[in-house]
Amino acid sequence: MRFRRTVSRVLGLTALALLVGAVAALLWANVSVLPRWTVYPDGHAEMTDLDRTQVFSATFWYSVLAVFGGLAIGVAAWARLRRIGWPVAVITGALAVVGGLTCWWLGEVFGPGPFAERLAAAQAGDQVAVALQLQAPSALAIWVFAAVAVPLFAASLGPEMVRQEAPAVEPAPERTDVDV
Repeated sequence: MRFRRTVSRVLGLTALALLVGAVAALLWANVSVLPRWTVYPDGHAEMTDLDRTQVFSATFWYSVLAVFGGLAIGVAAWARLRRIGWPVAVITGALAVVGGLTCWWLGEVFGPGPFAERLAAAQAGDQVAVALQLQAPSALAIWVFAAVAVPLFAASLGPEMVRQEAPAVEPAPERTDVDV
């Protein structure tokens, strides 16, 4: 595969990783169940025990979306770059980081916003959801593991890729005209 074609495909895959991360961020912001603080008339806020159990919800949904987003990036990278050999795994890992960071950043943007500002503006009786934040940054590694698994398994379990060489042309046998 020529260098220009490879660079073009990597740039296209980068755009795809950004898109996958953005879609995952929209899903993350909408499916995460964020716990709420209830503001009381004396100015203090409390969270119920049920809400405390939902603190991990944002990280859980980020991790679930990371598996699917990483697999999508991995399949696309393998389909477009399998002919370049071992660098496909490194490129796929980098693309997964791009997708994961995009999801993380846009998810926090699409979420309810900064918690402190919303809590300060809350009135008595209001319920204020916590900010959409990734509690375990190591969940970003799930994007990479899921994405890199595709080319690694495909390369080790799939058919061997051999280059097609032009068939050797056998020289025609020499004619010997013998008059008998």
